[in-house]
Amino acid sequence: MRHLGKNLKTNQHKNFIGQRSLTILLLGLTLAMGKIVYVQAGEILNKHLPPYLNADMEFRHRLEYRNNYDFDDSLGDEDTFDLFRSRLTLQWIPIKPLKLFTQWQDSRIANDKFVNKTAFENFMDLRQLYVDYEDTVIVEALTLNKLSLRAGRQEFSYGAQRLLGAFNWSNVAQTFDGGKLGMHFSTFHTQLDIFAGEKSPIKSPRQADDLFDGSNKDRMWAYYATMKVFHETLVENYLIRRATYKNISFGPNGSSEIDNYTFGGRLKKAFSSGIDYELEVAGQWGNFKDQDVRAMMAVGILGYTFQKPWQPRIAFEFDYGSGDSDPTDGKMTTFDNLYPTNHLFYGYMDLISLQNLNDYRFQVSAKPSKKLRLQADMHLIFLDTPKDSFYSVGRTVTRTAATSIAGVSPHVGDEIDLLLDYKLNNNVAVQAGYGHFFAGKYLQETGANDDTDFFYLQTTFSL
Repeated sequence: MRHLGKNLKTNQHKNFIGQRSLTILLLGLTLAMGKIVYVQAGEILNKHLPPYLNADMEFRHRLEYRNNYDFDDSLGDEDTFDLFRSRLTLQWIPIKPLKLFTQWQDSRIANDKFVNKTAFENFMDLRQLYVDYEDTVIVEALTLNKLSLRAGRQEFSYGAQRLLGAFNWSNVAQTFDGGKLGMHFSTFHTQLDIFAGEKSPIKSPRQADDLFDGSNKDRMWAYYATMKVFHETLVENYLIRRATYKNISFGPNGSSEIDNYTFGGRLKKAFSSGIDYELEVAGQWGNFKDQDVRAMMAVGILGYTFQKPWQPRIAFEFDYGSGDSDPTDGKMTTFDNLYPTNHLFYGYMDLISLQNLNDYRFQVSAKPSKKLRLQADMHLIFLDTPKDSFYSVGRTVTRTAATSIAGVSPHVGDEIDLLLDYKLNNNVAVQAGYGHFFAGKYLQETGANDDTDFFYLQTTFSL
């Protein structure tokens, strides 16, 4: 059996090397193509189209290598796979205030080991389709300068995307079927959006998703206000209601439909001295089964950019999402992370979400050139309470709550991320990253606790 396991790992390693070599070859060809078409950027698809019709295409390939994502080295879950995503976007403006926007997307994964490919694969489908109306109006009583209406399948992406995001890192991403009313008040430097929708369903790869037919049973209503005050300080305020007509799992609190409200705000400011900060706080209340929801989140970031040619920046970030230490007290205090783009914040290995979380993030970044950006992060990851579950990036339970074990450490582990982002030209962008997760005492005291590795190489080609 030992020889069999060793041969399996050897074959997987050879397979990884072979796929990596193929990916590097494809990358080289793509870069060469990028140099060829650079002069014609923006004209390739639209050269022979009328001015009221606009089109663009995007092709993205990402090689991913994952090892021990279940923290158990004995299972031999080392894996390498390719993700392919193609998008075709068409925009038609028959009359200037009116716009019809449509985006087709094809997502695939080159790996047969995944039984459930819903998170990676969705064959040629309609990702966005909406009608947009935007016009300039003057209403003296309201000092309203611009009004916009949008109806159809669309992205809801707001703020830092910690609660509402398009999740474009994903091979499938996410959209909503709904509508939005936007109002711009230039006198007050304020944009107010009022919107509602249902999360678009993602079905099996070969089955087309229903457009306004069928249901994902996950709905939301919200307002989001953004303004500039106090010498270009960004101020945001929002209220989001989520209501599901399907069961959502919150670890020791069980599974049930949820109806909650999230009210919060965000401040962001960069000073000429090089100092920048960001602060976001939100409270949550509502109902979950027979329990009252009482939860909160908080994020604080403090950074400094040196006035040097490479623009080196150092930053510290703290991310807090409340957990539930007593599921029997009639209150559900686990924060609901809603509809986020979590990949941006809590480690690029995508192991955890803003639920039952205390994350200490240290970051160093630099720009050696206009095209190249380098970044290194370190995360010290703790559960808010080990009496609640360890939640994955998708807000599902990775490890159940340690309610029967006394004195469990909340320290999940530490993660180091290295990132390289290079934009060759307007057509081609390359991104590469490596992450290593060091298992902490929480994992050691509750089950499998091996370290985890992650590597990716992504190329995006746009026309």
